[in-house]
Amino acid sequence: MKETEGITEIQIDTLGYYVDRALNVMVKKLNKTFTERNIDLQHSQYTILKVLWSKDGLSQSQLSKILGKDPAAICRALNYLEQKGYIVRKSRDSKTNGVYLTEYASDRKDDIEQVADFITESATEGMTEHQRNMTAQLLTKIYNNLK
Repeated sequence: MKETEGITEIQIDTLGYYVDRALNVMVKKLNKTFTERNIDLQHSQYTILKVLWSKDGLSQSQLSKILGKDPAAICRALNYLEQKGYIVRKSRDSKTNGVYLTEYASDRKDDIEQVADFITESATEGMTEHQRNMTAQLLTKIYNNLK
């Protein structure tokens, strides 16, 4: 066992523990780096922007399904993004609103992606490209097996 700030680190032989621990440290580092670089975003909002940069105009329901988040969490993040000027909601048809990126979101994309890329590079330091690809494939397989 390893001592970490007075707390003994224990080994837990559960895949979910390791996945959760890795995600938590990446989210904390991403949020901290956004703050340090004066980017007013949190991980939950960034993931929505990331999806919208790939496919603008999705509905709140589609975002919820793609990201695997409950609709209330998506709604809160969208409210924040709208308030900060990253997105607007516009009617797509009589029943559905689409979520669209603003010019401000497009202007900030490079700065935001630079931070996310830095965190990914830091997290995968010492890994080969093959190991990075395999990690993504394995996590995707886990997701697909359980969705």
